Amino acid sequence: MAERDLRGTWKGREKKVKKTFSPLIGMVYEGTNKYFGGQVVGVLMNVYTDNDEAVLRTKQGVFTSVDKNTLKIVA
Repeated sequence: MAERDLRGTWKGREKKVKKTFSPLIGMVYEGTNKYFGGQVVGVLMNVYTDNDEAVLRTKQGVFTSVDKNTLKIVA
């Protein structure tokens, strides 16, 4: 009898799960400035889904608008 790999299956049928990215407010992210193009590191304060924009607060306390698609978690 042939063996089957049943990991990630339910009743023998494979089940795919979509991975979603939802940024967490309060985490430290790095992103590209939406208007001037430089890299910005700061705490995520707000996310606007209608225009793919996020707001980061830098260490100096400056609020900067960044492109949501360029956000990366700073480790």
